[in-house]
Amino acid sequence: MVKNVDWSNYFRYDISKLEDFQKRLGVKYIFATALMPIRGPMGFRKLDYEFAEKSLNIKQIMDKVEECHFNIFGLVIKDTDGACTWDTKVGWNPTNRDILGEFCDEGKDRNIPIMVSLTSMNDAYQGYLHPERVSVHGKSGIIKKFDRKYEVGDISTHEEGEMRVDLPEGISLEEYQKKIPFLTEKIDVKIGASRGARGKGYIPLTSFMCPNSEHVDYLINLTKEVVKNYPVESFIADYIRYDGEFTDLCTCERCQELFHNKYGPKAKILNSNQWYDFKEDTIANYARKLQDAVKSIDKECITGWFLLPGPKKMFTRKRIAQNWTKLSKILDITCPMEYPYLTGTRDDGWKWGKLGDIAYWYFIRNMKKRAHEIKNPALAITNSVECNVEEMLKQMRGFSFGLGIALFKYFGTKESQWKALKEYAEKEIGLENLGFKKS
Repeated sequence: MVKNVDWSNYFRYDISKLEDFQKRLGVKYIFATALMPIRGPMGFRKLDYEFAEKSLNIKQIMDKVEECHFNIFGLVIKDTDGACTWDTKVGWNPTNRDILGEFCDEGKDRNIPIMVSLTSMNDAYQGYLHPERVSVHGKSGIIKKFDRKYEVGDISTHEEGEMRVDLPEGISLEEYQKKIPFLTEKIDVKIGASRGARGKGYIPLTSFMCPNSEHVDYLINLTKEVVKNYPVESFIADYIRYDGEFTDLCTCERCQELFHNKYGPKAKILNSNQWYDFKEDTIANYARKLQDAVKSIDKECITGWFLLPGPKKMFTRKRIAQNWTKLSKILDITCPMEYPYLTGTRDDGWKWGKLGDIAYWYFIRNMKKRAHEIKNPALAITNSVECNVEEMLKQMRGFSFGLGIALFKYFGTKESQWKALKEYAEKEIGLENLGFKKS
């Protein structure tokens, strides 16, 4: 058995912050699972609005959550496609259903608080509506997966790497494009050999929006709508970053003007410390706006952000511009996304299992090296989908950073894993540490 790492030797934040959240939530340890409602019954590689609208059984889901002793339920209310799964007057809801409202009602009946996740800069639908708000490339390049070229000045709207779409029975592609206007006529007719090429179906587009554009105003309006109208316990920003696939975003006229106004007309774009500082500050500015928006409506709502692990200089600073210290000083909690076994699992063979083990070793090493940069309590989220029971438990034990652990995601989790999760709650966490918040 892999033992929990004593992470108190690595994190450097005021322990009273942790105690405050434990008191506020009414638990000593968060044990959460999360769901992406528009990705279908397998939980990955699909956009499936018909499933979300007609087949998503919220009572059945919450029965399982309660059975396995989860004391928090996480819901992705806006995914990378841009769909808003609540009764919105601001955004786009292709499910025709108030999924968030239904989960809030079920959670209230069972004393299970609801945490929500809002995808921020990655938004296919808004990229279609507002191409002028999409990030702009500063260099020419090739996307190897699709062998597609892009040129300097092109917007960062490209073919989606993972998710695919199946046409509903009796619906033509042209008809369905009226519902999903970012859906292309290109199709993967078979599952690829590599783990990252297993999507099958029509290929949608995806867009990374400019974080200095009016897209931020749109996100803040969505945030206010949710926090005002729904009793959510926590509001977490996902994709609070630039696109990590590229090194040259965003060089639109807005960003260039703001950058030169701050650092002078001779400051270098794309290749200077000033440019990387500018990108980090841009993401931090969005975090401040999000924090202010949430707290202006509900001071008790816990804010947070999803941290994408990786080497500091070449990835988190230069590519995605997530300054761990700045963001963790602005928002209430940090959620490191620890998914080593998406790299490979033993179930697919020795080679893939070995790659997953190496990734796990690196993720642990990386957090030990960089945990001191995080200035608030950390709730790690790791995966149950596309790994086995042993790998799942290894991640849960290894990435228990103090606030608790969250599993991603509900659909795709195997029955053997549900059984192991229930036993983990009973035998390793202890039910006495999982008391539900009183109404």
